[in-house]
Amino acid sequence: MSTLAIESRTLAIARFTFKSPVLPLMTLVLFLAHSAGCRHSNQSGKSADLKSEQGKTAGITIIHPERRDIRMNVVQPGTIEAFETTPIYSRIAGYVQEYRYNIGDRVKDGDVLIDMWIPDLVQAHAQRVATVHRAEVQIDVAQSVLRAAESNLLTAEARIVSARAGVKRAQASYTRWESEYKRLEVLVAQRVLDVQVRDETYRQFEEAAAARDQAEALVSETTSARDKAIADRDKARVDVEAARADVGVAWANEREARVNVEYGQIKAPYAGVITQRNVSPGDYLQPGIGSNNRPLFVLEQIDPVRVFVGVPELASHFIHENDTALIRFQALAGITREGKVVRSGFSLNPSTRTLQTEIDIPNSDGHLRPGWYVTVSITIDRKQVWTLPSDAIGFQGQQNYIYLQVNGKPVRTQVIIGPSDDTHTQVLRKYSPNFDTNSWPLFDGTENVMAGNLDVLAAGQSATAEGGQH
Repeated sequence: MSTLAIESRTLAIARFTFKSPVLPLMTLVLFLAHSAGCRHSNQSGKSADLKSEQGKTAGITIIHPERRDIRMNVVQPGTIEAFETTPIYSRIAGYVQEYRYNIGDRVKDGDVLIDMWIPDLVQAHAQRVATVHRAEVQIDVAQSVLRAAESNLLTAEARIVSARAGVKRAQASYTRWESEYKRLEVLVAQRVLDVQVRDETYRQFEEAAAARDQAEALVSETTSARDKAIADRDKARVDVEAARADVGVAWANEREARVNVEYGQIKAPYAGVITQRNVSPGDYLQPGIGSNNRPLFVLEQIDPVRVFVGVPELASHFIHENDTALIRFQALAGITREGKVVRSGFSLNPSTRTLQTEIDIPNSDGHLRPGWYVTVSITIDRKQVWTLPSDAIGFQGQQNYIYLQVNGKPVRTQVIIGPSDDTHTQVLRKYSPNFDTNSWPLFDGTENVMAGNLDVLAAGQSATAEGGQH
């Protein structure tokens, strides 16, 4: 089914009252009898004149759609409900030590409703606090180790410098004794110097060579010590970061334990009124379960309140956000308040064929109570829309229709309508098979609409003229 066809069915609420056709039909019978007796041979040729005469007799007039404001009221019963309704349960296991509010009491956001006795969770939290302190101390220890490692690294680097200086001294001594030994060896060969003096110099040369090797080995040793100091420093840095991470973990565990302790005070999630209490001191509570599997409290937010009303199917398409609604309270001797439509369910309830519509009403004085019955009148306003008199629109077979004058003849045409007031109805689209791309064009005000006694038009119309029955 097309959208327009659904819309046509949904909007079939135009008020149309059939006028009594007795007098026009009597006139029509007398006219037909006179015509049959006088002009049998010309009856078929005068069909158009006959219909014109019928229209004049019935008082048929030609009108055009005109723009005007339409205001329609949809009146339905409704109920007041709390803006929010929350059953209160426990998050943790424990015993009820005290409840602070009872039914009918007003509470503010964050007020404590129940105090629980949870010594195990309190002790667990204290242990987590001590763990935090210990982790923070471990950071100080790790930082001290890091400072020592950095100091050792500086010492190792200084020793390398000293060892390299020793290598230079040993190399200088080695070079001196090497040169002296070579000089004395020449003198011994020339028999100028005694051999013993040369040999003593050679021993000094060997000691210088050994000292040089020792100095070079010391450089290697101090270099290795420096590398170890660097590794120790890097490890100390990692230990500091690990200690800080341990502190973060300890704080997270402490917060978890603290939250569990805070759950021992069950608080109101918003300001409202306690409407149910199902808890007593000493009750053992389990997570998500109250006494006898009932909620501990039921809290309702009553400022504002919501008015729920079911809008019938035929009017559901007209309801829009911010439509004005007048609410009459039966419990307050008919006192009324004005509100606005704030939301609707979009889909209709399949069992009641109604659209759930909500209206928010301020209730700072607390006079309005959830559960009250009310009468809701929703005002549907349409500004400067195309309209026709309601008695120019007929309804038959789940279809709204009008008669258009086409080539001097009445043509029954199916239409899609909108809201209506006491006298006029909004007209949206008309059926026209002559349009190739859109067989439901909008009204434009140029239509020649035949108004008056539609029964006479229906009786005098040929079957081929029913343009709205395709």
